[in-house]
Amino acid sequence: MTAVKRRTYTSAFEGARTLGRLLAPPGFKWETELPKQSEEVPLILHISCNAHYTIFVPYLAEQILHALGMKFLIMGGPESCCGSIHKNLGDVDLEGEVATKTLLHFKRAKPKTVLSFCPDCDEVFEKHKLPGRSFHHSNVSELFLDYVEQLRPKLQPVRKRVIMHYHDINEQRKKDSDRALALIKEIPGLEIIPAQYAHGPGIHCQTVHPMPPDDQAKMFAEARELKADALVVPYHSCYRQHVKMQIEYGVETHHYFSLIAMSLGISFEEPFKTLRLLGDVGRAMSLLRPKIEDMGYQEEAVRSYVERAIFC
Repeated sequence: MTAVKRRTYTSAFEGARTLGRLLAPPGFKWETELPKQSEEVPLILHISCNAHYTIFVPYLAEQILHALGMKFLIMGGPESCCGSIHKNLGDVDLEGEVATKTLLHFKRAKPKTVLSFCPDCDEVFEKHKLPGRSFHHSNVSELFLDYVEQLRPKLQPVRKRVIMHYHDINEQRKKDSDRALALIKEIPGLEIIPAQYAHGPGIHCQTVHPMPPDDQAKMFAEARELKADALVVPYHSCYRQHVKMQIEYGVETHHYFSLIAMSLGISFEEPFKTLRLLGDVGRAMSLLRPKIEDMGYQEEAVRSYVERAIFC
């Protein structure tokens, strides 16, 4: 494999933008910028920058919201970054400036609620919240659990044995993990297996500060020993780190939205997983090549994004 170059704003933002478009399901769209006189919407679904790598996750959120009959707007891309990438790249002073600009951008649509997928966005937007903020901001798990009574009659059996991976370093992350667990407990036929090594470090697993390899191996070895079909994760970043473990341990990784979608009869694909389980960047590029050519991207640029974001 080609050595991965040092992360830059180009690789961070253009990589997210490019792979998001390449991996998006047909017809799935999001706004990058709102017009100055934008239509008022009750709910904004915000796709964080790195969530574009697992774009099927926001797509499933869209489909679940449709099942609930809700009106909403989807926003995403570097234009609505929370600022955590700037901080991670060393520009600590830009985090607050970027977060404030994005929150002001959201405010144009006069939403009642802004939902994030990403715990980094949750933390940063809360830290830099606008004075007199006019909308509620939360992780999407909060809304789904609020509407569980409407979801429950629509849920059909999913026959799987699963382990719930979780984070609890602070109260918000514990709430997200607890809500994800409460939601999948509503799915008929799903067997949730207690496990000793399913605890994740920090606010989420990721490539910057990942779950240590030894702990990751213990978690999947235990899952295999317990004959689990899948490890279920609360965040897209956990999904990105753990998907590859299926190659060695035969245990799938699912975002908890996937199980809700299965139970609702929503059809979907997981292109990140499909590419990563090929086990080789060259094979992944072969699969992507027709779409790369059709969309006019440079293959070498896309290869560098695939190496960094999918085969990291």
